[in-house]
Amino acid sequence: MYLLHQYGIWAVAAVLLFIGCLALIPTIKRARRYIENVKTCGYLPPPPNKTGLFWLKMLSRFIIFVQVGRVKITGKANLEQMKGKRFLATPNHPHFADVAVLPYVLDDIPARYMAARGVMTFGGGLGSLIFGPMGAFAVDLTKGKGGPAREAAIEVVASGQTLGMFPEGWAYLDGVMGEFKKGAVRIAKASAEIVGEEVYLLPMYFRYGKYPGSWIRKIPPPAEYFLLLLLFPFYRRGVHVVIGEPIAASGLPADDVQGTALLKQAVVALDPAVS
Repeated sequence: MYLLHQYGIWAVAAVLLFIGCLALIPTIKRARRYIENVKTCGYLPPPPNKTGLFWLKMLSRFIIFVQVGRVKITGKANLEQMKGKRFLATPNHPHFADVAVLPYVLDDIPARYMAARGVMTFGGGLGSLIFGPMGAFAVDLTKGKGGPAREAAIEVVASGQTLGMFPEGWAYLDGVMGEFKKGAVRIAKASAEIVGEEVYLLPMYFRYGKYPGSWIRKIPPPAEYFLLLLLFPFYRRGVHVVIGEPIAASGLPADDVQGTALLKQAVVALDPAVS
């Protein structure tokens, strides 16, 4: 009788487990469809709701606490005057933690963020499940393949949403600024033309207290980020964020190369280490 009782319990448990697995199948299928969409360059998920914005704030503060430390912000008035206006936040990109620092700086201004496709495909699509609901959408940084993401970004700005993007594309963890891509300038101009109103680029400079040497550029980006995370006791020295004056799209040169050079010059001029 005892053995029959034990077998009966295990049989019921197995049946319940099987039913539970069947119940999860629709959820898993929805998650897979969501991942396939969100990791596609140019696919624009719905804007983040209150829950998504809450978790973005929590994740941002957690990363800052672990990896960055103190955040000092200069030029807040330049950000305040952007409230209610269409603009792109365009800081330099010297750390993987920038993705946490930028939402922290924007604070109560909800934004969408252009994220490298590799971020969205991380962990078999886990990146899509985490960052998609927080407002991110994928961009393929391969030369000539970023067009769909640029069109999505134009749609974001034209609809009145704030856009956060890093004109360098990838993070340069040695603190040496990379070349700016022309996307930010093109997005600002195109969205301004669509809505018939002014659109602004808001330059920012992120200066961290300490950077690794040039050696870190010799390893693949995912390994760079992971290594910097492991070495956080050596590089957790805070960040100084300087927010510059907005640049109106109407004041940009007609040539996008010149416009991009102007934006980069504006960002470089904000470096607190040389100002």
